[in-house]
Amino acid sequence: MPSGIIGFPDQRKYVLLEQKKGSLFMWLQSVDNGALAFVLIDPLLFKPDYKVEIGTEDAEELGLKNGGDEAQIMAIVNILKRGEDGKPTAMTANLLGPIVINPEKKLAKQVVLFGGQYSHRHPIPLAKN
Repeated sequence: MPSGIIGFPDQRKYVLLEQKKGSLFMWLQSVDNGALAFVLIDPLLFKPDYKVEIGTEDAEELGLKNGGDEAQIMAIVNILKRGEDGKPTAMTANLLGPIVINPEKKLAKQVVLFGGQYSHRHPIPLAKN
């Protein structure tokens, strides 16, 4: 991540890890700071009409072609509350600042979307057990 993440501009090396087999969530783990990691989710799982238009500059920086069709889009998750069992009971996703990933080149960037149609605290619906 040549530009880092908003608030963490000096942290530029990350790995993307599966949380566990079959999970909807992934970890974006800093290579240089083991205490820094972000939970990510594919926003299309809970917001099927979510659309990220990748600007020319961002596409060039990430080495994307075809208007960024090959990009993987992820959203940073914020866990607001946990139950007594430790499981999340309220979560939001940052749809205003998605992480755009070029999986082929192993490059990523957090982009900020303008236009006001998305929030940095979009609720993620939780499955009822």
